[in-house]
Amino acid sequence: MTRTYDLYTRLSKRPLGPQVFSVLYALEAPYFWTVRPQVRAMASHHAEVVVPLRWAVRNHIGTLHAIAAVNGLEAAMGLLAEATCPEGKRWI
Repeated sequence: MTRTYDLYTRLSKRPLGPQVFSVLYALEAPYFWTVRPQVRAMASHHAEVVVPLRWAVRNHIGTLHAIAAVNGLEAAMGLLAEATCPEGKRWI
């Protein structure tokens, strides 16, 4: 189990744990902080991240900007890789 996945499993069992994990995750990878990802689930072969629709991530027509969506997808992919990576291995 990777350090990130271990932290998620411990925090997700506590009140406000998922919110705390989401903030810590975004601060660890500062580029993600721009979209404020909310981690909803992290497991082997499964990750869910929500990018809240707020002014900073909207485009000119009021919908989620494509790059903000891609940042959310990249955040989810990173969690998925962390949770799925075998013990003693690293993903790049």
